[in-house]
Amino acid sequence: MAVESVNQTQSLYFAAVQTAKQEAVKSQKKQKTEKLKAKIFSSALQKSQEEYELLSAGFPKEIAGMSTEEAIIYLKDAADIAAETLKSNQIPQNFSDYRKKVSQFMRYVVKNNIEIKHKMKYRANTKRHLRLSPYVQVTIINQKLDEMAKWLISSHRDTLKMLARIDEINGLLVDLLAT
Repeated sequence: MAVESVNQTQSLYFAAVQTAKQEAVKSQKKQKTEKLKAKIFSSALQKSQEEYELLSAGFPKEIAGMSTEEAIIYLKDAADIAAETLKSNQIPQNFSDYRKKVSQFMRYVVKNNIEIKHKMKYRANTKRHLRLSPYVQVTIINQKLDEMAKWLISSHRDTLKMLARIDEINGLLVDLLAT
């Protein structure tokens, strides 16, 4: 009988050890699941926070999670698309959208302190070198947008001038990126 009670005691011991191991594995799986849920939630919360910050700063939420370079490309493409829309249909709403997209692009470049190298520009009539700082280029773009807005309000008919100014502004934007 003593042997049976020892075997019975050992089997109870092994059963308890096996149950404890199973509980430990379940506990580890539960902890991993909770950590994963917390990570997913914090990631979603962080993205939502970033989208809110972008929207409150006047940027589109689509650039949330993008690198600075990807965001700049996205904003430049959005300005190009708005320019094409404005070229095809010169109405105040399209101009407003174009101006907004150009403004978003320029503000993002300034906000993220994009390093812009200075480029030599030539005056056509004097052939002298003239340095245009990025600040001056941004000021020129703003002036051109203001001129175009005044022109749009005063006359809708002169489509060629509108197209030329849009292309000029787009060229300045490309110069700003290329420098």
